[in-house]
Amino acid sequence: MEKKKMLDKYETENIFHSWTFQPEKSPQRVVSAKGVRFELEDGRKLLDFSSCFVSHNIGHQNENVINAIKDQADKLASFAPVFSNEPRARLAKELEEITPGSLSRSFITLGGSEANEVAIKIVHQYTGKRKLVTRYPSYHGGLSASMTSSSGDPRNWFQVQGGTEIIRVPEPYPYRCFFGTDNPTDCAMKTIEYTRRVLEYEGGRRSIAGIMIEAITGANGVIVPPDEYLPALRELCDEFGILLICDEVMTGFGRTGEWFAVDNWNVKPDIMTVAKGITCGYVPLGATIVSKEIGDYFKDHFFGMGATYAGHALGCAAALATINEYKDNNLIENSRNMGKYLIDECNDKIRKHKCVGDIRGKGLFVGIELVKNKETKEPLVRHDERVNRGTNPKKELAKKLMELGMIAMVANPSSTIAVAPPLIVNKDEIDEGIDILDKALYEIDERYCY
Repeated sequence: MEKKKMLDKYETENIFHSWTFQPEKSPQRVVSAKGVRFELEDGRKLLDFSSCFVSHNIGHQNENVINAIKDQADKLASFAPVFSNEPRARLAKELEEITPGSLSRSFITLGGSEANEVAIKIVHQYTGKRKLVTRYPSYHGGLSASMTSSSGDPRNWFQVQGGTEIIRVPEPYPYRCFFGTDNPTDCAMKTIEYTRRVLEYEGGRRSIAGIMIEAITGANGVIVPPDEYLPALRELCDEFGILLICDEVMTGFGRTGEWFAVDNWNVKPDIMTVAKGITCGYVPLGATIVSKEIGDYFKDHFFGMGATYAGHALGCAAALATINEYKDNNLIENSRNMGKYLIDECNDKIRKHKCVGDIRGKGLFVGIELVKNKETKEPLVRHDERVNRGTNPKKELAKKLMELGMIAMVANPSSTIAVAPPLIVNKDEIDEGIDILDKALYEIDERYCY
């Protein structure tokens, strides 16, 4: 008991907790995890339907990945990036093999925010242009340029803008379309036309370096674009001679039922950023992957980016082992099949709730948008409630889910909860999670909906 009190004290007095008021009470402590479940200090075992912020795609404590990390640590944990190491070289080639189009040269980072930061630097250096287009809503990371590029996310409100000159456009969001239509195709094409006008007004190929998007918007609502949108956006970029940068930090590595979310629409970006599922959090890692044309440019032009831990040997070894797990266990296919089952079950058993306005997703990445009233679509929480003190119905939902034995991704800024179990999940585990979610939502119905 003394040890628990000591650790709790350290948590409340010595650690910054992310994106929140600093707590007076320590969060519950995780002592172990395996597969799709984790165990708390009090002995309770819970179902993980968030994959730890949509990162642990292969589940917890995969023995093959852990052994690969141990083996690499015995040989070479890390070294200065001016030297080569075997896992770094092999991972760079592996990324060329599994990513779409001509993506072939990687800068290997320690996470998604850094990967997006690097992408922004590359697009400015390669094009010589200063403007970058991003979308409402989006989240690209917590560093300077990546946070500046994030739009319509309360976490951005505390950032001094810098690192790039941003132009913001809406994304196609059929449930709450910026252009007043609930027809997905109309919403997509009106969004494209609006973007076209913005490109023209802002100087087009003369001044715009690129468009940076989340292929499927993640933390701000699991917003899946209509099928017409991404191909049309690719054509728009080609027409104006600007680069398409796809942030696949959350959606990459099988999460949407394909290796990468853009593969659902056969779209080939000029630059792609990845993290999370590349190592499933076992060791921090990310990557910025560029087309051969962009990569070759820097053979004759100075590459103005670097980092002490770029291409970290331990992380790259973990990534290689993780990618093998996706391949050897058909996890991309399982994500596709179990994802269809998950969204069908959500539509059958969850959509009935008064608080459920919309259900959408791809693969094992399903968003459930919560409202106070289905007719008016009034959000369950206001946009600013994420950063205000006081009652927040989503926090109460998170607490109820934990009481019932499960976590989902509830702490994101929007009124949407993300249901994103590891890609190893089976039907019985999905049934268990849906049953818990169903019970928890009844309490939200009764307290907040009309």
